[in-house]
Amino acid sequence: MSGRIHCWAAVVCFVLASWCGGAQEDKDSAEAEKKPTIYVGAGVVVKTKPYADTDAKVYPIPLFAYEGKRFYLQGSQGGYRLFSYKGFAVGPILRPRFDGYEQDDSPILHGMEDRHWSVDGGLGVQALTGVGLFSVSFVTDLLGRHRGQELEFGYTVLFKAVGFDFIPTAGLRYESENLVDYYYGVRANETRPGRPFYEPDAATDPFLRLAVRRKLSDHWSLLGAAQYEWLTAEITDSPLVDRNYEISVMAGALYAW
Repeated sequence: MSGRIHCWAAVVCFVLASWCGGAQEDKDSAEAEKKPTIYVGAGVVVKTKPYADTDAKVYPIPLFAYEGKRFYLQGSQGGYRLFSYKGFAVGPILRPRFDGYEQDDSPILHGMEDRHWSVDGGLGVQALTGVGLFSVSFVTDLLGRHRGQELEFGYTVLFKAVGFDFIPTAGLRYESENLVDYYYGVRANETRPGRPFYEPDAATDPFLRLAVRRKLSDHWSLLGAAQYEWLTAEITDSPLVDRNYEISVMAGALYAW
């Protein structure tokens, strides 16, 4: 499985986090505040990949979220709120990075060493304010594979119209030199005609995402989301890459209790 699959996971995480955060604000009693919220469901993702001669792929995905007073699990990301006060929360986070490729994924990758997925861990900060949800996360490679770091800023709002919940997000993602080089660089022993040596620097990519929820009953909801990420020159200049964007589209159903 190649491409930056954590993008669609981030969409699911932000959607569920926003709903749970909003739900907790509406709770009227201490007893309700202690009660965890759980979402389960299933969906499908269609995702493009930036590597040359690769087509969009379709992935079935489980959807799950658990929101307790301290511990939470949102999609593929988990964390613990060490400190939480009036919409502000900070604590450690852990999430897999489903990036990478195998050399038979595309002709341009033949002769490349496989690039593997990893697990990233670090710190997450969220501030839920009257004008939206501000978030910052910093993670680093815990398995020693890409040996890089990622810093992400996001701003999310939630508004309701014609029976739907709309949750747009604008963000910026910084990826360190080691991370970009591992997934998009070409090592000296991997060069060939048409695939020269390439050692990129760090990259900063902006992205937009929109999630939409339609509540069918007290428990059931339909969910859709789309994300567009602009890839900067450090990635697009790679001889492995033939496009300057990534797109993810997701649809699914959720049950809450």
